[in-house]
Amino acid sequence: MNNEIHFKYYDMVEEYAMESIEPVAETEEDALALYFQLLLTRLMNNEEISESAQQEMAEEAGIDKKRIDDIAMFLNRWGNE
Repeated sequence: MNNEIHFKYYDMVEEYAMESIEPVAETEEDALALYFQLLLTRLMNNEEISESAQQEMAEEAGIDKKRIDDIAMFLNRWGNE
């Protein structure tokens, strides 16, 4: 686990992995946790999250850009619960 990423984002990765369309490999966990951290930090700061911003964050985190829409749907469901 990367010490710079708060453990709560790894909890989100675990939950996402249970619901995701594509299986999540253990090697993806750090990248996904970082993506969740980047994304939610922007949300908490009331920053715009455009498609291009999502692409940039995915690239920075090192996640497969095919996961962006799946993660957005997951967070939408998660936010509604």
